[in-house]
Amino acid sequence: MRLVRAAHSRAEKVRRLLRAVGDEAESVALSVRFRRTGRRLERAEVDDSTAETYAQLTLAVHDLNLLVGKTFYPGGAGRET
Repeated sequence: MRLVRAAHSRAEKVRRLLRAVGDEAESVALSVRFRRTGRRLERAEVDDSTAETYAQLTLAVHDLNLLVGKTFYPGGAGRET
């Protein structure tokens, strides 16, 4: 249960950061929202605050993917504590 709670917490952080950079499509998968947001921001002129938030988002998505990969997929390379 601890790992499930950790995954939910990390996913919520990703959702919060996506909302902060203007993506509020809550019914769309996080991975799709992240890719779409990246493409949108690449085409736009972003201020320093938005760039910092996107950097935090990128790290949060990476952390979530690591946890999910290690914990919930067969053959994961270890377990998160």
